[in-house]
Amino acid sequence: MTQDQSKKTEIMDPRIPSLIEKAERALIVTHISPDGDAIGSLLGLGWALRALGKHSVLACADPVPQPFHFLPGHQEIVREPEGTFDLVIGLDASDPQRLGSPWQQAEGLDAPKIVIDHHVTNLHFGDINWVDTTAAATAEMIYELVQALDVPMNVDIAQCLLCGVVTDTRGFRTSNTTPRSLAIATRLMEAGADLNLVTEQALNRKPLAVLRLWGMALPRMQMRGRILWSTVTRQMREETGVNDNGDGGLVNVLVSANEADVAVVFTEREDNRVEVGMRAKPGFDVSQVALSLGGGGHPQAAGCVIKGSLEEVQELVLSALEESLRRQGGE
Repeated sequence: MTQDQSKKTEIMDPRIPSLIEKAERALIVTHISPDGDAIGSLLGLGWALRALGKHSVLACADPVPQPFHFLPGHQEIVREPEGTFDLVIGLDASDPQRLGSPWQQAEGLDAPKIVIDHHVTNLHFGDINWVDTTAAATAEMIYELVQALDVPMNVDIAQCLLCGVVTDTRGFRTSNTTPRSLAIATRLMEAGADLNLVTEQALNRKPLAVLRLWGMALPRMQMRGRILWSTVTRQMREETGVNDNGDGGLVNVLVSANEADVAVVFTEREDNRVEVGMRAKPGFDVSQVALSLGGGGHPQAAGCVIKGSLEEVQELVLSALEESLRRQGGE
């Protein structure tokens, strides 16, 4: 993807609202190790389809993390969708592997497949792809889709979409926050979304188990050049009672270190794979390394899932990041 292409705003394909209006039973899927934008966009679109009188199944291969249990409808998200569908929608994922088993199960269906995403590394793997890399969150795009569907913005939709915008901008603090982000957030609040509730639940609070997990992972920190990294093993999650995959947001803490240009957390999954979360300081790009390793994301926030042992994956990723930072002018 060229630099010009990566900055291009893709306007919503008019077939998307048309297909949704015609659908009788839609499957909506978001990515593994879901964050606030993934869950918020999934639920927001689900509530919008319900308002249209449509039946939809909301799916995610991994459990909904506890910080997002305040969102209305979270308990209806399933890990293994059943039945047939005449429309499949993938949200907030740049490649099909990121959408996990629900998308893989749906690939054989004779149904249109729509991809809605904002990541610069998106592979355009759907039948119809709406990829807007200028959007700070996929939730911003779902807001536009709700408007196109002429669905009244109720408090349930608004609360879910505000969670997506707030979490993907880390409380409107990231460099991709735009006037559009703030305008959409304002409209969602006017519809009844509670900004304080979203900020408190999704950003400011952590389960005690996650803090204990961080307490085990922080002493394992290591520096490699300007890369600060740590690991989360399956045993650590078992001992602390953290049931979710992922690091609970630890990588966002590590990247705050003055001495680091890039932070990485390697999380051992149950399926002989390792989840790699990467963050970069402004001026550095980790998305291309993630893309080269089968993942994707944003220049300053990206990741991938790689098959192999922790040691193998660590060396592969750290070596790739070192080479990338050298090309970017980092130490």
